[in-house]
Amino acid sequence: MNKNIWLLLLAKWTSNFGTHFHMLAFPLLVYEKTQSVTLLSLTFIAETLPWLLIGPVIPHLIKNRFSPKAILLYCDFFRFIIVLGTIYFIDHTWIVLSLIFILGTLNSIHGSFRTSIVKSNTDDITLKTTLGISLGIDDVISMIAPVLGALMISNGVSSFNLLLLDALTYLMSAILLIGVKSERYTGEEATQEKQYFVREVTRGFHIIWNHPQLRWLATIEGIRSLVEGISIPLLMLYVVDVLSSSDATFAWSRALSAACAILASLFYIKWSLKISTEKFTKVGTIILIASMAIFSVIHHTVLFFIASALLGLGMAIRQLVSENLLIQVTPARDLPEVASAFNAAISSFYVIGYAISILPEQGIPVTYFFALSAVLLIAGHVLTVGKRSINDSEERSNGTQVNL
Repeated sequence: MNKNIWLLLLAKWTSNFGTHFHMLAFPLLVYEKTQSVTLLSLTFIAETLPWLLIGPVIPHLIKNRFSPKAILLYCDFFRFIIVLGTIYFIDHTWIVLSLIFILGTLNSIHGSFRTSIVKSNTDDITLKTTLGISLGIDDVISMIAPVLGALMISNGVSSFNLLLLDALTYLMSAILLIGVKSERYTGEEATQEKQYFVREVTRGFHIIWNHPQLRWLATIEGIRSLVEGISIPLLMLYVVDVLSSSDATFAWSRALSAACAILASLFYIKWSLKISTEKFTKVGTIILIASMAIFSVIHHTVLFFIASALLGLGMAIRQLVSENLLIQVTPARDLPEVASAFNAAISSFYVIGYAISILPEQGIPVTYFFALSAVLLIAGHVLTVGKRSINDSEERSNGTQVNL
């Protein structure tokens, strides 16, 4: 692999560390400062909305004006500034929400261009190797970073200091990107893309709607995202109000979830050729239902950790199935538009889930929402089983190759 690729990967892995620290430390800091699950849920909404409203549009607006390197570098530098800003203004609700919205916008732009710049700097022969190394280290970071964060919090490091480390990783990533060589799109291709801007922005949504498998996938992943949106913001409240436990309990539960997500990845790699997509989806759903049932019925720290492990395992299995099926059934030429549209659709369900998670502050017990999540998963599975069989019949009647 050339120098460009190594710099890109090092920048990606460095910022990934920061992202995991942010996911752990920011909910702790917000809840410590405000004791409000409403504000916590609103920050999740603010960070997710750009993926829905801006994610499908901005890449088409800026890709002909800046090189991919410049886009990634600016994103990382401004993420550094934004995280510092959220720390400084943590007591000012609307400023924090505005900054988090900007952070979500930068995250959505960064996610759109990171893969394309890696591919443009890699030939077809080494692309699979590069992606394999990239994803392998991603998995290691996904396990190490939450554990490291949990150890730091258990040993008295504040969530404030952990967020400072998060900000520094974005700055380090930006510095690494300075050495990357990249060129922006120019000429006739840029003119044509500008001319068909509206069509390109909406094309991914049309493809998903007209493709039976993608429509089925968007439905089941929408329900999973709704459940995740409800449950994730409430875990901090669950630890404090139901278990009467400490920040360290929450931190270790997130680390355990991340470790089980790695196990899910290994399991999927080993068995993906032997077990059908439908069976994998069913296994992931059953695990998630079991997790939600434990959260809602049994209130004990040990069982909380077990439920957290099942949550990480089930979510990871479902996400792996989703990502791989999306890639498999979508032609390469359509993948950027479809992936962007799919992420926007899923984000809308996350936003609804986050909005629902605000309701416990209205006096409704937090355990009811985990029970609601279990019911949603069961209902979604029952509804999509029939839908999947209909989709299979449609594909057989149309032949094995689906025309997009």
